[in-house]
Amino acid sequence: MIRTHDLVVVGAGFAGLACAKQAAQRGLDVLVVDQQSAPGRHVHTTGILVKEAQAEWPAPVAVVRSVSKVRIYAPSHRYLELHRPEYEFLATDTAELMRVLAEETRAAGAEVRFGSPFQGIAAANGTVRLDGLGVACRYLVGADGAHSKVARAAGLDRNTRLLKGVEWEYEPLASAGNCLHCFVDPDCAPGYIGWVVPGVGMTQVGIAVHQRATADMARFVRRIDARFGLSGKEVLQKRGGMIPINGLLRRFHGDRVLLVGDAAGMVSPLTAGGIRNAYRYGKLAGDAIADHLTARGPVPGKVVQSAYPRSAWKHAARWCYDHVPLSWCLEAGLTTRHLFARFASKVFFDRFGSA
Repeated sequence: MIRTHDLVVVGAGFAGLACAKQAAQRGLDVLVVDQQSAPGRHVHTTGILVKEAQAEWPAPVAVVRSVSKVRIYAPSHRYLELHRPEYEFLATDTAELMRVLAEETRAAGAEVRFGSPFQGIAAANGTVRLDGLGVACRYLVGADGAHSKVARAAGLDRNTRLLKGVEWEYEPLASAGNCLHCFVDPDCAPGYIGWVVPGVGMTQVGIAVHQRATADMARFVRRIDARFGLSGKEVLQKRGGMIPINGLLRRFHGDRVLLVGDAAGMVSPLTAGGIRNAYRYGKLAGDAIADHLTARGPVPGKVVQSAYPRSAWKHAARWCYDHVPLSWCLEAGLTTRHLFARFASKVFFDRFGSA
């Protein structure tokens, strides 16, 4: 017997849960399916929340840690330190945060089903049937990551420009202080940066590189060892994932289907930050779908698209990052610290991580 829901969301990440929670609060019959066996079992993000993301969906104090400063390092390890008194970043226990968000979504009235991989779809009698799950829906949302299977099954666009991220969790290190450490190092992290984050109960060390480059974490660890004393420290966990940087996909929605989060390319092409966008546009999608199904509101994808910022300057900055000799520019920028600090502050503090 096929059960028909108003909305099925594939993927119990930030975007999928934000969408499902909002739609359930609006009275829709919502099902979330995810191939993981439990929430937060396979984390693919550093999990840094910007101030604006915390405002979208407040995280419990127990799963976050405030980080008030940013240091940007040139290849020589000269650095510029940024601080804005009224601003903070929040490192998170991401796995625990995902468990909290899943429970909040259930409390809103949605069913959240883990261990249920997406296998495919078929149209039937004005609904979308999900193969192998015994369910159908009036509307389908794909929130299943950078390599979205929903996008492929629905014939929508897919992400083509990606970064490859790798992160190692170390035991807590006092040497990390209260800073988000960002290393511009084209040798170790071509295409993006390396980072050290004083996390919740651990220290996060990672790099992201162009998808065809090699993410050599051991080399990066050796490069920064003198500053942080990583030698001999225990690595608690290793993880990795792909980060889309092509911007919002042109065809991210179709007939009764919509992509959100990484699946739709809702990630800053410059900073590669996506959690705030996941919260904001997942929630907006939930509202738009509810309006569409209950009051014949406009097409949800068009609602999301009209609200999504263009941010041409970030695409231009990404082009510069990929084509300009950044090492030289950064070293030169450190000699004209005032101008460079203004630009860096815009990147990190003026809605860092938004599209």
